Amino acid sequence: MSSDHSDVWTGIGAILSSILSAYAWLNSIGLMPLFTFIAGACFTLLTQERLEKKRRKREFDKKMTQHIYGPIHRKLTAVLEALEAFTSPTDPFTPMFGFYDIMSDYRYGLVKKENRDQLEEFQKRLPPYAALLKEARREVESRTGRCLAEHGTGNIRFEIWAGGETVKWVDIIDTIFEDKTPLQFLSEEARPYKNFSVIIYVGNASEGHFSEEHRMHRISLEILEEVRKDPTVQEQRREREVLLKQCNSLIESIEKKIVLS
Repeated sequence: MSSDHSDVWTGIGAILSSILSAYAWLNSIGLMPLFTFIAGACFTLLTQERLEKKRRKREFDKKMTQHIYGPIHRKLTAVLEALEAFTSPTDPFTPMFGFYDIMSDYRYGLVKKENRDQLEEFQKRLPPYAALLKEARREVESRTGRCLAEHGTGNIRFEIWAGGETVKWVDIIDTIFEDKTPLQFLSEEARPYKNFSVIIYVGNASEGHFSEEHRMHRISLEILEEVRKDPTVQEQRREREVLLKQCNSLIESIEKKIVLS
C-alpha cells in the first residue's frame, strides 16, 4: 500500500516538475505572454461551449415539456372557461369534450403518474357535473317562470344598445342562472361598450330603459332569492366551486413544469 502511495506522489511530482520546466523555458524565450493568451482563449471557449450545451439542453427540455403538457394545458383552459361561464365542459359539440383525445395520444404516457391520476380524477367528475348543470338550469327556468307568473309577467328579455345598434340580447334566465341580478349581469356584459343603454322587453313590448327604478329589478331580486333556495342549484354551485379549484390547481401545476423545465 505504501508503495502505491509513493508511486502516486512520484507521478504528481513529475507532472509539476514538467509544468515548471515548460513555464521556465517559455518565459526564457519570451513566449510566455503568447502561451497565457492561448491558454486563456482555450479556457474561455471550453467554458462557453459547456454553457451553450446547458442552454441547449434547457431549451430542449422546455420544448419537450410543452410538447407533452401543452395539449393538456389547452384543454384544461377550455374547461376552466366553460366552468366560469356556467356552461357544460363536456358538450360533445365543442372542442372541450372530456380528455379522451388527449388520453389516447402517445404523449399521455410520458406524463407523470401523479399528474395523470389527478387529471383522470378530474375527468371523471365532469360528466356528472354536466348532467347536474342541465338539471339546475331546468330548475332555474321553472322557478323563474313561476315567479314571473305570480307577478303577472311573461317572458323577460333585455337588449343592450351601443353605437346605434343592438349588440346583445339577454334572457332573464341567463342572468339568474349565473347567480346575478339582471342589472349586475347586464352592467358586466355592456362594460366593453361606450355610451350603451339597456332596453327591457316584457313579452314582446318594450318598457324602455332598465334601471334600479324599474319594477323588474325588485322582482328579479325576489326571483334570485327563490332560486338560491333550490337544492339542485345549491349542489350544482358547490360542485362547480370544487371543479374550479381542481382545474386551477392542475393548470398551475402544469405551468410550473413548463416554466421550470
